Amino acid sequence: MPASGLLVHADPDRLAQVIVNLTSNALKYGRPESPVSVRSVGSDEELSLEVHNFGEPIAEEERRRLFQPLTRGKPEQDRSGRSIGLGLFIVEQIVRAHHGCVEIRSDAENGTTFRVRLPRSMSAKPLTAV
Repeated sequence: MPASGLLVHADPDRLAQVIVNLTSNALKYGRPESPVSVRSVGSDEELSLEVHNFGEPIAEEERRRLFQPLTRGKPEQDRSGRSIGLGLFIVEQIVRAHHGCVEIRSDAENGTTFRVRLPRSMSAKPLTAV
């Protein structure tokens, strides 16, 4: 029987933390006049959560280090000035603990999207980024 809706076996408090961290980063680093969108999509095998904004694209070399602890985006882009560089590290650790993965797409034309992919079942093989 197919999975229904957006159900996934996960810790709801930790998933809320993932969404809050990604959304606050999108607001912090996106253009102030541009909206931030949060979207979820379910399939029989997995749940995807996407947070999208428009702003300065994240260069490929930056993407490789973003999930390291104490790593921040460009200081001139962080309008809040409160980041200590643990938000994306925490996101990745939570997602990996749920056997999922985080993907980033970023370019000037389409903006930046962080996509979290989580398997419907914790017994499923861990997902890898594509």
